[in-house]
Amino acid sequence: MDMDSVYSLGPTVLGLISALAIAGYCWNRMRIASLAILLWIGAAILIGQFPIFPNRYEKHAADWIPFLTFGTLAFAPSALLLIAALRVDKAKTAMADIPSSVLVMTQAYRIGGIFLIMAYLRGDLPAEIGLVSGVLDVLVAISAIALAFYLRRSESRSPRLVIAWAVLSLMDFGWATLMKFASFFGFLELSPAPMMLGNPPLLIISLFALPFGIFISVYVIIRSRKSAGPSATSASPAHTRSPSSSAP
Repeated sequence: MDMDSVYSLGPTVLGLISALAIAGYCWNRMRIASLAILLWIGAAILIGQFPIFPNRYEKHAADWIPFLTFGTLAFAPSALLLIAALRVDKAKTAMADIPSSVLVMTQAYRIGGIFLIMAYLRGDLPAEIGLVSGVLDVLVAISAIALAFYLRRSESRSPRLVIAWAVLSLMDFGWATLMKFASFFGFLELSPAPMMLGNPPLLIISLFALPFGIFISVYVIIRSRKSAGPSATSASPAHTRSPSSSAP
């Protein structure tokens, strides 16, 4: 298979393999989550075949609607997943049963940053995104695998290390998002403009890998903070108890 075919098909194939693995893991734990992930990746693959931005390398004033569409598709799923994981009882229970090592390991698919690097080398993305975000993605993927194996010995160990990894993961997304916004609003002149993030073959990354990665990173931070924070609750009753409360 030549490099053009790898670049054209790679993001879709990697997204599909990742979604199938995640759905398979969730099948006996929360079947509705498995079905939702399969429907999500199916929709992402279908939508990902059509360009959101008709101009591949330049931004235009008429791109407002595509820009808002792209932002909604890329970030709204993260918010919906977080609301479900933190507010819906069945989802909260299912998520609580998933080991931290497994949550971290899901981000191994960030090895797809290789396709951003390829896009930069082909002239489809500027260095600020294709090279910087691509390298950060690969770094997050490799560190996710190493951290997941480290956590397997004790899932609750080193919560601050897990938080640091998740912050790095979010910084990667934040950098790419900042560059995208800065370019669109004219604060930075990137060449080429990063329109290809909203066009095939890279669009599948923005529709599935990006929002799922944001969800996992934020959720892992919330979970790990509970383990990393001082256990003040155990000491507070002794300090707050009034003299009268000790009387029989």
